[in-house]
Amino acid sequence: MGVATGEAVTLAEISDGMGRFAVLAIDHRDSLRAFLSPGDPSAVSAAEITALKVEVVRSVAPEATGVMLEPEYSIPQVIDAGVLPSGVGFLAALESQGYIEDPGARPTTVLDGWSVEGAAASGASCAKLLLPYHPDRPLAAAQENVAAEVLADCRRVGIPLVLEPLFYDLDDPSDRTRVVFEAAARFASLDPDLLKLPFPVDPTGEPDEDHWLAACRTISDMAPMPWALLSGGGSFEAFAAQLTVAMRAGCAGFMVGRALWGDAVLAAAPERQRLLDSVVRLRMQRLASIVTGTNSG
Repeated sequence: MGVATGEAVTLAEISDGMGRFAVLAIDHRDSLRAFLSPGDPSAVSAAEITALKVEVVRSVAPEATGVMLEPEYSIPQVIDAGVLPSGVGFLAALESQGYIEDPGARPTTVLDGWSVEGAAASGASCAKLLLPYHPDRPLAAAQENVAAEVLADCRRVGIPLVLEPLFYDLDDPSDRTRVVFEAAARFASLDPDLLKLPFPVDPTGEPDEDHWLAACRTISDMAPMPWALLSGGGSFEAFAAQLTVAMRAGCAGFMVGRALWGDAVLAAAPERQRLLDSVVRLRMQRLASIVTGTNSG
């Protein structure tokens, strides 16, 4: 895996033969601790997080085109465990943690001791950078500069980059569409290899799927590169419905995390493995079939 110096930078190792993405996201760290133990996130050990990630990848990655990992608990642990299937590349998260409680407090930084070069050397097929972003907040210009700098590093090293501008601090849920559009436009102008974006409509406030379709088509029209839909921690059924519409509008696929496996990882260990194998893997198959156009309902 990875991109050797002088080779063309492509996303082929994390997509299917048609350039479509079905990516399992398991790069969560602080948010995973808080999800597993809301009352005391620090009670969740590093060993427990790694073991959980290995379980999820073992069960679900055979249905994926790529897997999103991070360098604290899963690179190289998941790879060393031998659970990543042949032909399924992994994306390496670059960002440090600490943005959950106050996303607008400071610009995104690359994790200490980690780098674009380190991601490429680890065998990653792609790098990923999450940036909390709101175009009207003071941090906006700084976040755009961070993205541009990291993208320049990726171009120099020869590894593709996924940019994930994730909205926060909405004045009103109805402002979501404008904020997502503005983020998509600004980060698309930097020319990353792929954009990872939230659904551009608040589905609870706007149930009209024609409106959903028009909003997703606007993103496809403004972004010359492919874009993939992130799940954002909602329910699986809600995400499947959003993905169905997004694919009709020109979206290139999905990168899914807790909406896929969240309820399973909260179960006790024996039940968790059963749920991963019998429920979560089937969910991943269903999402992949939406992407390929073979979904029957």
